[in-house]
Order: sequence, then C-alpha cells, then structure tokens
Amino acid sequence: MPGRSRTASARFPCAALIVILAVAGPVACTSLRRIEPGDYIAKNGPDVVWVTYPNKAVVPVAEPSVVGDTLKGLQKGTSRPLSIPLDQVRSVEARTPDHTKTILFVTGLGIVWVSSVYFIWVSQAGPNSDGVRCGTDVRGQPLGSC
Repeated sequence: MPGRSRTASARFPCAALIVILAVAGPVACTSLRRIEPGDYIAKNGPDVVWVTYPNKAVVPVAEPSVVGDTLKGLQKGTSRPLSIPLDQVRSVEARTPDHTKTILFVTGLGIVWVSSVYFIWVSQAGPNSDGVRCGTDVRGQPLGSC
C-alpha cells in the first residue's frame, strides 16, 4: 500500500481485533433473560436489572437488591432511588451468561484472526505467486524454509 509501511499494515488486524474484543466481548457472551430476583441478585450481584410492569413499561434498575418482598435500587440514568414491590411486577430480567453466543463469538474471532494472518502473508508475498521468499543460498537457489 502506498504511504504505509508493511509493519503498520501488519499491526492493523491486531489493533482491530483488540477493539472488537473490548467493544463486543461483554455483550457477545450474554443474553437478557427472565430471572427470579431474590435468588439471582443475591448470588450474582448484577449491575442492572430490567423490571417489566403489568402495563409493559420497562424500568432499568441499577445496583439492585431485594429486601423482603421489595426490589430496591436506583433508576438507571437518573440515580433516583426506587422501591418496587415484587408482587407489582410482571417480570425481572438480567444479563446472564450465554454459552452458545460465547462459542459463536470465539469461533468468529478465530476466523477473523486466521483470515488476517493469511492476508498479511499473501500481502508479504508481493508479486511472487508461490508465497513468501526467504532468500537464496550461495548458488542462487531459493531457501526451502525461513
């Protein structure tokens, strides 16, 4: 590529992979699922749960805890304290681990990594159609391995 060194182009896939992992990783391995608030919140301590009322209104609750039969926390975005009786909610959902998504995400990353390595290798080959040349021996013959 004109204006770019081979080193810079070789580092690009690694930097892109790091960004993809940082952005997509936390979301790619979880799903929003219905939970039993008393048990799940006490055992897992989620940062946020989503409460659905009978009228289908959804309220995100940050720093949730269950005290007796009441869900307490802060309304996400406003930090207003909330106390919601559990008998007045339709459902409570939280992000939970999703092993299928994790497998698909890791497989996708593997495909991206292998493809990146392949394309870097091909770009290093230059005009040679038979791959990367590692030099020649004293007789001018190509070396068999690098």
